[in-house]
Amino acid sequence: MGYIGNQPAETPVVEILETDFKIGEDDQTKIDFADANTINFHANNAKEMVLVENSLSPGTSDGTALGTTSLMWSDIFLASGAVMNFNNGNVTITHSSNTLTVAAATVAFTASTAVTVSNDLKLSSDSAILSLGADDDATLTHDGTTGLTIAANPFEVDSGGNITLDAHTGIFIFQDANSEVLRITEGNSGDVTIKLETNAKDLIFTDNGDAEGFRIKDAAGGVVTTLVTTAGTADHQGVVVTAANSAADDALGNQKGIGVIAVMRAKQGITIGELLHIDGDGDLDEAHADATADMPAVAIALEASGDSGDANIKVLLQGFYRDDSQFSFSSVGAAVFTDHSTEGNFTQSASSTDGHFIQKVGIAATDDMIYFSPSLDTIEHA
Repeated sequence: MGYIGNQPAETPVVEILETDFKIGEDDQTKIDFADANTINFHANNAKEMVLVENSLSPGTSDGTALGTTSLMWSDIFLASGAVMNFNNGNVTITHSSNTLTVAAATVAFTASTAVTVSNDLKLSSDSAILSLGADDDATLTHDGTTGLTIAANPFEVDSGGNITLDAHTGIFIFQDANSEVLRITEGNSGDVTIKLETNAKDLIFTDNGDAEGFRIKDAAGGVVTTLVTTAGTADHQGVVVTAANSAADDALGNQKGIGVIAVMRAKQGITIGELLHIDGDGDLDEAHADATADMPAVAIALEASGDSGDANIKVLLQGFYRDDSQFSFSSVGAAVFTDHSTEGNFTQSASSTDGHFIQKVGIAATDDMIYFSPSLDTIEHA
């Protein structure tokens, strides 16, 4: 073997080709050419890296790190189509033109990590779910075609565009076939509509075309008040209170009223169903047709005032009042007057006694219900 380096009158060494050739500090830290077509790199008596054709690998699986926490590589450059393979194909990241494909992986971010997507975020599989919260309490679920269900109790939007305000009560908001109409219903059949006009200035309540208007119902389902009708003419527009007939009587509970209701201060001792007038102190008290100071009647008590002092109570100023225990009208459709014998009572027989007063306060709508519309004019009998 010749000298390494240039020596006087010697030919320079241009190659060293030897089988089982080693070079290094000692036998524990070296470059070893012991295997054919293989270069082994040893450090501290361990084979740390192996170079073969088209491959540079660690000496053992998971045995060598690329860089350290204090000595880090600057950049890594990979060619087009490069693959990053984790644990023999358990997860792969594959490059193609302008795209990175992550395969066989659940991508997780720590709680302190914010992820920003500057363009499109695509969940490409049918029926994909985007879940939010530690307990998955809010989800966006694809239905396999074109719809999306948003679920977050008590709010849910299904794939048909229907909004459920509370999944337990089944209240829906959904778009009608007419794109200008939204419906709010219990169940998704839709008997009440809210129409949003295209000029964004008008809010119209309709009743799905049955010409009965937008209705307020009681707990039993009886119609209490019709707010707006949809007859399409000038008739029956505005606030419409339920008609005075047997159906209205059935819908209205005992000692209940519908119509114009106010809260006013009343004297103590007022009971439900009494006719009331305004006294000299501005308080409500029982009306009585035998004295000018107790007239005229202006309201019906819908609440009792109690016995401890003046109190604010609800009173009916105009409308319908039903009282099964107090009323037993003998002439339905006939006038009802302020009573002259008992304070706060009603009568269908006006007094004929001189000094008593006659005031019409309404009409007997049924035998136990009055349409209350008191006249403020009183006539003294003489």
